[in-house]
Amino acid sequence: SLGSTPLRFHMVFGWPFSVLVGPPLDESRPSGIGRTNDELVSNLKRNGVVSAGIVETVMRDLDRRAFTRTVDFSGVAMPSAAYRDAPLAIGPGASLSAPHMHGQCLELLAPKLSTGGRALDVGCGSGYLTLAMAMLADDVVAYGIEPTASLVDLSRTNVRLAAPDRLDKTVVLAEGDGWRGLPEHAPFDVIHVGAAAHSIPSKLVDQLKNGGRMIVPVGDPGDSQTLFQVDKHEDGHVTVEPLTAVRYVELVDFRRGRRSK
Repeated sequence: SLGSTPLRFHMVFGWPFSVLVGPPLDESRPSGIGRTNDELVSNLKRNGVVSAGIVETVMRDLDRRAFTRTVDFSGVAMPSAAYRDAPLAIGPGASLSAPHMHGQCLELLAPKLSTGGRALDVGCGSGYLTLAMAMLADDVVAYGIEPTASLVDLSRTNVRLAAPDRLDKTVVLAEGDGWRGLPEHAPFDVIHVGAAAHSIPSKLVDQLKNGGRMIVPVGDPGDSQTLFQVDKHEDGHVTVEPLTAVRYVELVDFRRGRRSK
């Protein structure tokens, strides 16, 4: 627990709504560089980013290097780059998040996923986190959406090579508008948003199951951004908790004529 307490206001976007304020996640600790994927995960665990359990297991099973190829399919990164705790560019305006961010987000989402659950990854990029979410519990179906066809092709290729038995079964990847989500497959137990929104997307909150959780960065490109945890409680009440300062590419917003930088 972050020891947070309700702070202010209700009825935002039509939901019963509160903001929580508590101590931020500590992003200042270096998680180190690994020579292998196992060494990288061990560093993350030693630095308190991931704990023993399903998240550690999933991150050890998914070799990060296999998800570092770029949209021109020029091959995977060298180990010295793939296992560094830093983001990697995979295409114009797109990156593979730093391992510590993947670990933090998976740790926050895992408690909300159980057997037969549904997950949505908005801005699925390389496909790494979408596949990881599908592996957090038995029979989870994880949907990943991207507005760019070349990134969808990249994510499908990565998942096909890493887990061919899951593609189009427990991992479904397609072009889509992140602001719209996937209402036809809602409600979702968990939603991860991998790009910064200028405000919390109301349609994504609507698509959260009661008892579900969304992790979303909010803020404009080049400005301060904050990672938020959005919980929809069993009674439909929504709480929003700021977690830590982050820097993400922009979530494409077709409504405002904006695209990722």
